[in-house]
Amino acid sequence: MAHLTSWYWDRGSYRETNEDSFSLQSVALKARHIGKRSEGRRRGEVSLLLVCDGIGGLEEGETASGFAAERLTEWFYTEGIALTAGRFWRRRAMEALGRAFLEIQSEMERRELEDALCCGTTCTLALVKNAAFVLLHVGDSRAYRVGRRVKLLTADHVEGGALRRCLGAVGFQPPDARAGRLAKGEMLLLCTDGFYRLTPDNFFRGCFYGEGKEADTLYRRMQGAAGFVRTQGEKDNITALLLVNGGRRRHVG
Repeated sequence: MAHLTSWYWDRGSYRETNEDSFSLQSVALKARHIGKRSEGRRRGEVSLLLVCDGIGGLEEGETASGFAAERLTEWFYTEGIALTAGRFWRRRAMEALGRAFLEIQSEMERRELEDALCCGTTCTLALVKNAAFVLLHVGDSRAYRVGRRVKLLTADHVEGGALRRCLGAVGFQPPDARAGRLAKGEMLLLCTDGFYRLTPDNFFRGCFYGEGKEADTLYRRMQGAAGFVRTQGEKDNITALLLVNGGRRRHVG
């Protein structure tokens, strides 16, 4: 079952640098070799989606978000793909990703001590095998499930208008973790706060759900959604990733 993916990334008009980072990876799985019967058939697809929003009130937000995105992309290729083999893979993946988040936190704390560099980033990540997914999250970026209804899958870690959980600056707390499954045609949308903050209720269903699930169509719809929030006054960095469970072309952006 193919994953159709698209992305949108824009600096906005407020910050000199884009402090958002993202990673979007997809790998086709092949059938196992069983004697002479192996034909190399596809067994599906594994995809990684993650968005990181560097904390603008601290130093080098783009460094923090880029570091987290790079390390988690490395984890996907060195460990994550293999973890999706067999039953109960989602439990194993959530445990392994929890350790990866902790390692990133430890490295960022070490740099803070050695280089006097205090920085932090949100991180929202989805690991998807065919229709099943695991989701890990810290901060105020978001993940949505978009189908006949739109469901917010993450909680904003914000209290009193301030971000209370992230990777980096405020100390480690385990990420929120959950598992789920997409029906055919349903979507996962991961985005930073610049993409969702000024949207009306049910906005994403109107943008993305329905006919026309070709990659170029999705990209144009993402451009249109970003254009809308800018007309509402959004000036922050904008990043969004979209995965559709089943599609005709794999990627454009």
